[in-house]
Amino acid sequence: MYQQEISFERANEIAEELAYTRLNKFRDNPDTPLLSSDFLEAECCWFFFRNRDIPVLERPGMIWNCAYAISKKGEVSIIGDFSDDPDKLSNYLQAMSYYFKSRNV
Repeated sequence: MYQQEISFERANEIAEELAYTRLNKFRDNPDTPLLSSDFLEAECCWFFFRNRDIPVLERPGMIWNCAYAISKKGEVSIIGDFSDDPDKLSNYLQAMSYYFKSRNV
């Protein structure tokens, strides 16, 4: 049985730390939040998204427009942001939740 080990607040902090290392240099204003207030939750993880007010470079092979999957045990995956495709995003959320659960991470 999968047991949650971290709180939503801690998962959000982890995502913020990841976003800081990847996105901070793109902020015009240091008070602009790095993450969107939107998030998704599944049985074994949360998805956190980049604040779309922060412009990012679009280059082939570079994942600047990413999201952060944080398992409920604190495992991290930087993932593609499919928030423009609700069906794909929903399927991906369930797939990542299953991935974390099957590995018990």
